[in-house]
Amino acid sequence: MGMSIDREDLLVEIATRYYLHDQSQQEIADQLDLSRPNISRLLKEARERGIVNITIQHPLGRKPQLEQALIKQFGLREAGVVRSIPGDLLATLYDTARLAGRMLEQFLPTARVLGISWGTTINAIAQTFQPQQHYDVEVVQMMGGVGGPDPAIDGPALAQRLAHALADRYRYLHAPLIVDTATTASALCKQHSIAETLNIAARSDVALVGIGAVERDVSSLMRAGYLKPDEFDVLQRAGVVGDICARHFDIQGRPLVPEIDQRLIAITLEQIALIPVVIGVACGEIKAKAILGALRGGYLNVLITDAVTAEAILALAAESDKTLNRVD
Repeated sequence: MGMSIDREDLLVEIATRYYLHDQSQQEIADQLDLSRPNISRLLKEARERGIVNITIQHPLGRKPQLEQALIKQFGLREAGVVRSIPGDLLATLYDTARLAGRMLEQFLPTARVLGISWGTTINAIAQTFQPQQHYDVEVVQMMGGVGGPDPAIDGPALAQRLAHALADRYRYLHAPLIVDTATTASALCKQHSIAETLNIAARSDVALVGIGAVERDVSSLMRAGYLKPDEFDVLQRAGVVGDICARHFDIQGRPLVPEIDQRLIAITLEQIALIPVVIGVACGEIKAKAILGALRGGYLNVLITDAVTAEAILALAAESDKTLNRVD
């Protein structure tokens, strides 16, 4: 017993000198009358026994002033804003995703069901998510599978990847996102396993959603081949600015029901708005209108984005408020 405690004391002593006092392994060896390879082995043992825990924090450069401005303007529960990396939207996206993973984790200890949407942003979160522990939470798709050219950004793959980092429990929605007719959609939504999954998704404790923009350069629905160019133009002319789970809304957040809406296998915007914590993650100035619509519709209560986009959202909100006042 005594030897075990002595050895533990020795491990603590060596780890403290090496990690906190920046002594070299050779210096520690000379002072403690041990060989340098022995010090190396003991440091490894200290890590294996949990005496030393190494955490690598990626510096994300958050913008607290912008976070507070968003919280105040839109009555959010929380906001996360990372610095924008000029000329590199992909690097900005991955920083936004890392922050989203960290912020998501604070809501998981009391959650039982985590609902997720799909797309490149959710994929980036799934790729970078490294929770500090496993949580007893089931990951559920809130919308059918896209089956597009890139399976990595589709719901089933994302549900599995996120679940693997948590408790390895996930529930697929065994249905396509969009079917040919409203009648088919209605019939599928009544099918037992699909109805059950949609019901569980609607009762999620936490939802993690991307925000789609009705802009040709970034529309995942168009890229996946669900929206043809003429259908896309119809949406834009109708005042649609964005979507969550392929459910569309205008810049005031009002749900707009294009013909495509009747053919979707997904939970509704009204159901999303009732989920206790909805974390919306999106970046890039091109998405500012879509994010503003989502915020005004009350579909999110946590927003994670980048600085340039946050500034664009606040400027858009101020501008349209002025316009509304002039109309009044």
